Amino acid sequence: MLLLMSGGVESSTLLRLLDAVGHTPEPVFLDYAQRAAAEEWRRVQAQCARLGCAPLRLPMAELGNALGALRPQRFHVPVLHRNLIALAVASSAAAALGLRYLCIGVTADDAAVDASSRPALLHPLSEALAALQRELLCPLQDLRKAEVVALGQDLGVDWNLSYSCLLGRAQHCGACPQCLKRREAFQQAGLGHADVDYARER
Repeated sequence: MLLLMSGGVESSTLLRLLDAVGHTPEPVFLDYAQRAAAEEWRRVQAQCARLGCAPLRLPMAELGNALGALRPQRFHVPVLHRNLIALAVASSAAAALGLRYLCIGVTADDAAVDASSRPALLHPLSEALAALQRELLCPLQDLRKAEVVALGQDLGVDWNLSYSCLLGRAQHCGACPQCLKRREAFQQAGLGHADVDYARER
């Protein structure tokens, strides 16, 4: 089973969940010139090492930079509709590796703000992938981020090896949108003590 991994809360939880239910995940990391790519990749490698699996990194920075250059200003994440692109690439990788299932960690919170995480896109995309003998799995799509945090905690995710910050620094900044969402989710789950330290708190 191919697992799209970013090193964040959701994909970190899915890595542990798949292992817990007896699947051998084949983690794939996409470097599409996001500002945090190097730190995300480092965390993905560290988490996979704990489970004895080797992640695959697909370099897409040239594409990411080209797409990002079409926008009026540079963003930390340069690719719009990234799940659409990610799943197309993942489908090709899965076919090359002989894997039927593709797994992605979209959540209900993602769907509220990101069109490429909504059922309106994922359902027809799932049907299109089925025509290619691939099957799309979104095990977390009905969960809020706080619920994913609680699940990950139960599964033994080492949150210090996960990464959510947009800035790409070794320590989470604590102020970017992703850090704020992460902190809120840990607090809602009653697990603020289990979260990482944030630079802004210093």
